[in-house]
Amino acid sequence: MIYGLIGLGIFFIIANIMYYAKQWGGGDAKLLIGMGAMFGNYEGIKYLNPVFDLPFILILIINILVAGAIWGIVYSTYLAIMNNKEFVKNIKENTHKNFIYLIIIGIIIIILSLIINNEFRFLIFILGITLSLLPSTYIFFKSVEKSSMYKKVNIERLTEGDWIAEDIKKGNKIICSSIKNKNQYEINDNKKKINKFFNKIKYLPFKKYLLKFLITRAEKSINYGLTKDDIKRLKDNKIKVVIIKDGLPFVPGFLIGFIFTLVYGSLFAVFRVFF
Repeated sequence: MIYGLIGLGIFFIIANIMYYAKQWGGGDAKLLIGMGAMFGNYEGIKYLNPVFDLPFILILIINILVAGAIWGIVYSTYLAIMNNKEFVKNIKENTHKNFIYLIIIGIIIIILSLIINNEFRFLIFILGITLSLLPSTYIFFKSVEKSSMYKKVNIERLTEGDWIAEDIKKGNKIICSSIKNKNQYEINDNKKKINKFFNKIKYLPFKKYLLKFLITRAEKSINYGLTKDDIKRLKDNKIKVVIIKDGLPFVPGFLIGFIFTLVYGSLFAVFRVFF
């Protein structure tokens, strides 16, 4: 039981960081917390012979993050194919010379890592992958976002939490704003909640920087998503169609990472077999 509580605590911290950073929704965060509680002391299925060279909880979160990233790329690729004309147009708009230089340097480093044979080979390979993937990933996802994640929705199909992409106006009057500015009371209240949460955590890597980042986020305007009152106001003003922004579904990434962990264990242990 104690390991379940430890798992719950660790995943609770990670889930809250991702939630307050606006990377995950509430459902994603709760799912992760539940997994931490259930598998805090999991030892694996013996006949599958998974490699657990690190604590299971740590392996699970790493695998989930990696699987989530891969799933995001796969799903985004599907969206790019389905909206290929707009995607290509946005690729051209988002590609800059500096990005291209970084990608070329990264590819050269990757090739060198495959040729040389020393103890730093793996680290050099990771450096090359990072340099080539970061700009490529930014260009790709930015283009997918602009070409595929904005869609027109009939007012009757709107739900609470939907993010509208632009201010909705009737004449010169803004009926519903895409960005709702927080008042000072809300800012102070959120600061207190964040500080209270972090004060309970004695040991956390980069605690100071995480706290500063989340406080900064709390001070800025954010998109809360539509409320019932917003939807009612839109209907009262006879707005028929609005443009909303979709996000990527993270749950399949959680599932893939979880299954990989059960079957193979540590992703890095499996990956290092090839180096």
